[in-house]
Amino acid sequence: MDESADPLEPARATSRATKLVIAAAMIVGIVGIVGMYVKLPYVIFSPGDATPVDRYVRISGVQSYHHRGDVLLLTVRVSTGRPNVWRYLEASIDDDSKVIGERQYQGNVPRASVDRESVQRMTESQLAAKQAALTRLGYKLRIDDKGARVLEVVKGSPADRGGLHAGDVIVGVDGTTITVRDQVGQIVQARPVGTTFTVTVMRHGAPRTLTVTSGAAPSGTLRGKPYFGIGAVTEHADIRFPVKISIDAGDVSGPSGGLAFTLTIIDDLTPGDLTGGHKVAVTGEIDGAGNVGEVGGVAQKAVAAREEGATLMIVPVAEVHDARSRSGNMKVVGVRTLDDALRALRRIGGAALPPPTAH
Repeated sequence: MDESADPLEPARATSRATKLVIAAAMIVGIVGIVGMYVKLPYVIFSPGDATPVDRYVRISGVQSYHHRGDVLLLTVRVSTGRPNVWRYLEASIDDDSKVIGERQYQGNVPRASVDRESVQRMTESQLAAKQAALTRLGYKLRIDDKGARVLEVVKGSPADRGGLHAGDVIVGVDGTTITVRDQVGQIVQARPVGTTFTVTVMRHGAPRTLTVTSGAAPSGTLRGKPYFGIGAVTEHADIRFPVKISIDAGDVSGPSGGLAFTLTIIDDLTPGDLTGGHKVAVTGEIDGAGNVGEVGGVAQKAVAAREEGATLMIVPVAEVHDARSRSGNMKVVGVRTLDDALRALRRIGGAALPPPTAH
């Protein structure tokens, strides 16, 4: 008896293939939807802009000078909300981006508080830049700072255990009078983790003495270093400037533009070209005495600087390695002070500053 093919078999095979295609499409669709709507607890840093600082600085009341070249203000784009799965994967394989855990970035402090402090620190960096620039040029400034006002106390931190409260104004640490916020961190970080400090605060108008034992910061840029666990600002920073200087950086926040602002103010107030006609990318926090501090995100800033055509990038000395990892052929120089930065500019043909003159 001859065998014959089952006439239903091709139909069954087609049906199975169709079902497989439909199932695969459904899986892809589900994965796509999950990837779109599931948010992950990470923060993404990517290259921002490299913008001439002259766009932000205005000086009036004294002679100012035009100059060739530019000091470039560098920014990093920081994700404002939790990224979805696809954005996280994209950033993870992008050499120019950096992905860190939400907790590592902000610790136990709410993101809104981190953002508010970043805005406040931009304001402080502008004051410090004006102070550092004018002091370097010989201007006499009247300064009236009254301490470090505590905005946030991280729950479970050394400050929390030591009894510091939001609203306290720190006026002394181990016998040193505190006039500006940065002094607290400088004193704490100059001693090993586990050091006990005597902290004098003003609380509701009355002095109190507390003891705070430093701990190792669990996250953020200070990770592993001695810390108290507070967010603070300078209280009543009243500096009377003899020169009218306004800085409007728009929606840029944080303290990392301090050194760039300082160099631009000096350039505008002196003849000659401080940059030697070059595009010079600059990042670094600065205090009123001209000391330069770390800022973070320098690898992403190096990408922005390189793409803008900068020939030199000036960064805090501790962050040279990170900047060079993405700098290409652009030269990177590390500095600790404003004078270090001025010397770096002189080496590329920048004009020498006149000796400081009393004003």
